[in-house]
Amino acid sequence: MSARNPPGKIVLVVSINLLVAALHFLTGPGYTGPFPVFVNGYLIDILLPLALYFLLCMQTQTFFKPWYIKAGLVFSVGFAVETAQYFGMPVFGSTFDPLDYVMYAAGVLVAAALDTRVFPHTFKFWRPEP
Repeated sequence: MSARNPPGKIVLVVSINLLVAALHFLTGPGYTGPFPVFVNGYLIDILLPLALYFLLCMQTQTFFKPWYIKAGLVFSVGFAVETAQYFGMPVFGSTFDPLDYVMYAAGVLVAAALDTRVFPHTFKFWRPEP
């Protein structure tokens, strides 16, 4: 028997990812609103790992259940991308910034906190099955 995600969980994860995508396009490289240095340099580095983490929450395989597995995989992707940029390979961007590692970690940790501490208390469908 295959495990399935409840409809509420699917809606929440898709909504999070659509919101991140919309912010990515709304803030774009020409953003001049409040906190332009942070928004242009770091906001997406926080939000993309968060969105990717929640996409992994949709996986029903046991391997992906623990938060630290999802967090480790997502951070590893960000780490690999930023390290490739350090060596001059333009993977999802071309500018190396060591603070991006911190932003990736922040995004992953916020996602893990939402996944393990906030969402289970807020949404009945997010609670682990007994």
